[in-house]
Amino acid sequence: MLSFAAVHTLAGCLLAADAEADALDWGRPATLLLIHDRPVITIGPAPVREMRSVEFPLHRDDLLTDPAGLPALLHRLAESLDKPDAPTPYRATLDTIVRLIRATQPDVRLLAWAACYDDILTVDGQPRQVRRIDAVDPDGRVYQLTRQIGEDHPLLLVDETPDPGDTPATQPGLAALLAATARHPHWSTSGGTA
Repeated sequence: MLSFAAVHTLAGCLLAADAEADALDWGRPATLLLIHDRPVITIGPAPVREMRSVEFPLHRDDLLTDPAGLPALLHRLAESLDKPDAPTPYRATLDTIVRLIRATQPDVRLLAWAACYDDILTVDGQPRQVRRIDAVDPDGRVYQLTRQIGEDHPLLLVDETPDPGDTPATQPGLAALLAATARHPHWSTSGGTA
């Protein structure tokens, strides 16, 4: 179970991803982020942890121009990652990312998958372009960040007990990605890598 501090830090990580999205050209097309943390100070009763996000590259054929296709892509990706006996290109990509992360810090913890994408939102009956960042953590919390293009500050909602009828369409796919990644032999969602 993630602590209050970890949830708060994860929310801050999503705000930082939003702030960097324009410079990194995230969201155009959809960008997937694998979010993990690692201990940076181990003195005292509880180690202080640092959170990081890693862009998970999509293959050219999977780059979406329509956000409506993102939920299906997330499910296909989760299925692809969940085949240890039949390696897929996405499984190889995940293996490489995990190996690189573990080379620098073996005690990492998987915290969330996030999807950054451009979308259309209706505000006062008018369509508005927005950037969304949706994420799901191991406890099932749903994070929804929305920034209207041209606005200075995004709106961030952290839903502790999400209503299945009122979650983003990406939520089931992100949850499936998190579950598939957690089954990777070198990841853990609780306290470090295996």
